[in-house]
Amino acid sequence: MRLERLGRPEVKNILMSENGVDTANKIVDLRDLYNEEDPFRLGPTYLDAYRSRLNANLGFFDGLDGKLDWPAQPDGTHPLTELLLADFLVVDAAKPYAEDSYFEIEWALLEGREYTTCGGRSLNDDVIDTLYTLIVNAGRGPRVSDGVDGTVLALREFPYLAPANPYPPEQAATIPKAPANR
Repeated sequence: MRLERLGRPEVKNILMSENGVDTANKIVDLRDLYNEEDPFRLGPTYLDAYRSRLNANLGFFDGLDGKLDWPAQPDGTHPLTELLLADFLVVDAAKPYAEDSYFEIEWALLEGREYTTCGGRSLNDDVIDTLYTLIVNAGRGPRVSDGVDGTVLALREFPYLAPANPYPPEQAATIPKAPANR
C-alpha cells in the first residue's frame, strides 16, 4: 500500500526535483524516497542526499531574480534547508484564521517575531506563489507567480465547493469577448 502524505505543497516536486544543480545526486530521483519517509523522523539513509538537493535547489531558486537574498551559512547550508526539510504543515488552532496564512508561522520564526495567525493553508491561498516568493526573494521583492492565476475561489462555508467554471478549457473558444475600449 502506498500513502501520500500531505506536507507543504510542492516541496517534493519543486524543491526535491532534479534541476541540474545538485552535483552530488545526479542519478537518484529523491522525490519518491523523500515522500516515503516519516516527516517527523527522517531516516539516516538519504538524509545527506535530501540536504544536498535542498541546498543546491534553494540556491538555484534564490538566484533567479539576479540577487542573493539567502546567503549560505559558513558550512554552505542554505538558511531554509532545515526548515523545509521538516516537511509538515504547522497550525496553531489558538490563533485566528486568515486566508493568506501559509508560511506565516515559519516567516515569524525566521524574522524572530510572534506569529499572528493560525498558519497552515487555506483553500484560497495561492501557496505556490507564496513558496516561490519565499525562496526567490525572501519576501523582499514582488510576489513571484507560477503563472496560474484566476481560479474560482472556494466558499467560506461547508462544503466549500466553488461553483462550476462556466467556461471550462474545452469551451475556451466560446467565451464571450468583451468589447474593445475606444
